[in-house]
Amino acid sequence: MAVMVKAVRAAARKKPKQERSLAMVEALLQAAARVFVKEGYAKATTNRIAAAAGVSVGSLYQYFPSKDAIAVELLRRYRDGLVALVAARLERVDRVSFGPIVRDLLCDLLQAEGINPALHRVLIEQVLRTTARREMLGFEERLEAVIVGALRASDADLDHELAAFILVRVVLAVVQSVVVDRPKLNTPDLVDELTRLVVGYVGFDVERRPRR
Repeated sequence: MAVMVKAVRAAARKKPKQERSLAMVEALLQAAARVFVKEGYAKATTNRIAAAAGVSVGSLYQYFPSKDAIAVELLRRYRDGLVALVAARLERVDRVSFGPIVRDLLCDLLQAEGINPALHRVLIEQVLRTTARREMLGFEERLEAVIVGALRASDADLDHELAAFILVRVVLAVVQSVVVDRPKLNTPDLVDELTRLVVGYVGFDVERRPRR
C-alpha cells in the first residue's frame, strides 16, 4: 500500500516591504526561534509564536501560513548566510591555503556558525527531513558554484563540477546526521576526518592536527 505524505504549507505568503512590516517579520522570526528551542516544535503553535513576538496571530498569517513556513524562512536565512560565508572564505583560496580553509569551514558548519545549534537541529528535523525541503531548492547548487570556483583557483586536477557535486552532498549529509542523530560525534576529531576526506579527495596533502 502506498504511503501518502502530507504536504506542509511552507511557502511564505507575501514579502514585507515597509519598515514596519519588516520589523514585524523580524520579530516573528526571532520569537519563533526562541519558541522552537524552548518549547519544542510540536508545541510551537502560531498562537504562541505571535504572542512571543507581541503581535496578533492575524498579523502573523499575513506573512506566514503556518509555523512550517516560518521554519523554512529561518533555515533559508541561515543558508543564505552560509553561502556568503563559504564564498568569502574561498575568495582567495589557492593550493596551499585550501586545507586550512576547508578545516575552518567544516568547523563552522559543525558548530552551526550563525545559528543556535539547538535551533539548527530543529530546522534540519522539521524542514530538511520533511516535504518542506522542496522550498529550499537551489541551496546545494549555489554552494557547488562556489566550490567549483575554489577548485579551479586551486588548480585541482579533477572534474570540478562533478567533484563539487559530490563534496557538497557528502559534507552536508554528514553534518546533518551528526547534528541530529549523533551529536556526541561532533568533535575536533570529526573535523579532522572530514578535512582529510575533502582535501584527500581533491588530491592535496592534509596537514594533521596533533592529537591531545
